[in-house]
Amino acid sequence: MSESQGLLAHQQNQSADYGSVIPDEKVAQEDGQGDTEMRSTLPLIHKIGFGIGHVYNDLAAGVWFSYTLLFMHSVISLPGPAAGALVMWGQVMDAVATPIVGHLSDKYGSKRQWHIFGSALVFISFPAIFAVCPMCNPSQQIWEIVYFTIVILVFQTAWAIVQISHLAMIPEMSRTQKDRSDLTALRYSGAVMSNLIVYGITWAVLQGRSTDTTTIGPGDAFRFRDLALIITLIGVSMSVLFHFSLAVASYDHRRQQSIPGGQRRSAERVATENDRLLGSDNPSEDVSVTVIGGRFRRDFLKNPLLYQNALLYVFARLFMTTALIYIPLWIDERSAAMAAEGLSTDKSVDHIAIVPLVSFVASFVASLLLKSLNRFISHQVAYLFGSVVGIGGCVLVGLVSPSAALSILLAVAVLFGIGSSITMISSLCITADMVGDNTDLGGFIYSAVTFADKLITGVAVLAIEAMKCKLTRECPEYYKRVLSYACGGAACLGIVTLISLQITRLCCRRYRRVPTLAQIQSPGHTNVEVEVGNRRNRTK
Repeated sequence: MSESQGLLAHQQNQSADYGSVIPDEKVAQEDGQGDTEMRSTLPLIHKIGFGIGHVYNDLAAGVWFSYTLLFMHSVISLPGPAAGALVMWGQVMDAVATPIVGHLSDKYGSKRQWHIFGSALVFISFPAIFAVCPMCNPSQQIWEIVYFTIVILVFQTAWAIVQISHLAMIPEMSRTQKDRSDLTALRYSGAVMSNLIVYGITWAVLQGRSTDTTTIGPGDAFRFRDLALIITLIGVSMSVLFHFSLAVASYDHRRQQSIPGGQRRSAERVATENDRLLGSDNPSEDVSVTVIGGRFRRDFLKNPLLYQNALLYVFARLFMTTALIYIPLWIDERSAAMAAEGLSTDKSVDHIAIVPLVSFVASFVASLLLKSLNRFISHQVAYLFGSVVGIGGCVLVGLVSPSAALSILLAVAVLFGIGSSITMISSLCITADMVGDNTDLGGFIYSAVTFADKLITGVAVLAIEAMKCKLTRECPEYYKRVLSYACGGAACLGIVTLISLQITRLCCRRYRRVPTLAQIQSPGHTNVEVEVGNRRNRTK
């Protein structure tokens, strides 16, 4: 399960009753419980304790995406295809492990036990990724590749274990909607702080470099080792405090008293209520009626909107991840080009930490502003705007020269940060709006979309590294072109998908006369969707 899956699942929980036929007694019951749902049953200190439970994962993920390829290329001198393959296998392992771990954690043990187990594996594997293989012969690089493959596969599995177990604790710890909202918000705040810490520590570690060297090289191996160890020290400390807070908050008692969500009514009862609401005296009339909350799986999977929404998310994620991975490599490449031209490079290596930090801050600010702007613009318009901003960043990268000022680099970082944040959030909102309250299909859909995202991202990194020149002097601006063309291409494909999505919706409204979910959920519209085919009896 990815972070986006957790956010989408949270959005689903908040709109779980949209589009379903609710009995009068349930409405009355919910009206009486409305005030209770907005009350918190957890003290603030317990919520903060829960929020730090995913900090180690967030810290490790920040280093993994931003600096793993830089370490493999510049420090241990792995060939491009080998480094790309290692990243790809890590992404695929994460995608495969997510549903498996989710299933096993539901059947065996408690979520707290799984979290401890996963954290222990992260503690063992994460520092090993940024360590020189102790038993490998430098003349036989194959053993070094085997070593990193094993370590990365263990790390990605462990990361999935911690992520899923921590997410699954939210419904166990919470009693009300406010509890769930607060825990989710604090979890996200922990992720924000973790990324700031990663870039801050990276900047501090690189401050001690000699000005004689212009780029990252084998002599910086101990700096990456120190970075991983500092991150591990902070992460383990946060995990220990997290489990201490669980003990203080009586987690085991809350877990035993947690009540699963409401059960769906039987298909027969739904059909009876549909007939009554439609004024039908003959339940066997040739009209197909589907309550949004109980749509058949096969009908949902045949809907082209599902796959178009999935592509929106995949392209947004591809833009963000590619930028996150290759901005540090582009800056290091730029430093080498400046040195070749005899330009000053005293502070250029520091930009490896500063530029990603600015990009992340810009994305965070954009996410806060988008929350307010969503009242005035649709998610589709926001996605289009974010894509255009991202394309602007790609164009600026293509035009910038190696001697460009730091302000130009920061402008690139801001454009990439804003573009990636807006497209990611908008794609999540568009998907959540489409799914509505189909919670019985939500887990399957988001797992499939996440798997596609990780697989496509891994394949993209492998392809980019495989096409790289063997000698840097043969393509001195390779990563500059990657940011311009790969990220720009992902943003353009996102726009094309958005246009096709709108065309599909217009065609459905015109020819099939099926109301959209937004229309169904609007006031004054019945919460029943009538699917009309080429049949004898039609609803007008």
